[in-house]
Amino acid sequence: MNSAVSQSPVNERILRHDQYYIHGGDVIFRVENFLFRVHRYFFVRESAFFREKLPHPPPPGEFTKGSSDTNPFVLEDARSMDFNRFLWVFYNPKYSIYEADVDDWTSILKLAHQWSFPEVKALALRELERLEMDPIQKIVVYHAYDVDRNLLVASYTALTARDEPISLDEGRELGLETSLQIARAREAARGARTKNGRGSPVNVAGNDLELLIKDLFQLHDASHPLTPSDTPSTPTDPTMNGRATPTQNGKPNGAAPVGQNGSFRPTSGGSVMSACP
Repeated sequence: MNSAVSQSPVNERILRHDQYYIHGGDVIFRVENFLFRVHRYFFVRESAFFREKLPHPPPPGEFTKGSSDTNPFVLEDARSMDFNRFLWVFYNPKYSIYEADVDDWTSILKLAHQWSFPEVKALALRELERLEMDPIQKIVVYHAYDVDRNLLVASYTALTARDEPISLDEGRELGLETSLQIARAREAARGARTKNGRGSPVNVAGNDLELLIKDLFQLHDASHPLTPSDTPSTPTDPTMNGRATPTQNGKPNGAAPVGQNGSFRPTSGGSVMSACP
């Protein structure tokens, strides 16, 4: 992602972004000391925040915030580096191919959550799920931006099963509540302490450990039921590419479990789009 800038003729202290000062754009944002001229369409199409905040395009001869370099729409709650990464989602020259690292997608997730861009947030989550993230970092990021915590089972499990306990610095990052939950999970997975005061090795593994984590962190798929439009009229097997599951005595063979509220619940996988709040 190119973050180079060029000096604006309007003000020596304000710089036009070299990549995202687009002359065909119809709104000018100022983020820190940089001006971004882009298309308002991308902001009002999805975001209720910007539909409310952005003024309508002014009639000829009139000026509103965002209509000129001298009267930009100021985004005080963002960093220029994050905004540059966020704009890349809309102006990516590689159609439908998004190649970025964890820091890039974290910036995008942050602003998508902050400004209510649900589709962009879902995209950032999908891409983050494909990348390797440190468990501590993933937990902190997903908690901060209100991501479905069922996506953190593997991270909670990694911290529960590792030999080293949570350090003081890690505890500060995670926060008191999460640190205590992980400490409880570690204790429950190991049992009683040994005579020298050290915890015993993990004696719970596989599905049992996953169930332990879900129970202690109160992670239940039934709390995120599918909407009626998403619920299939005929239960399907995820391995059958959408084909109806064969039935026996009126019941589907190997059907996915049903949640406590009666909603259909896939046995595995699932779209990050539906996981996004």
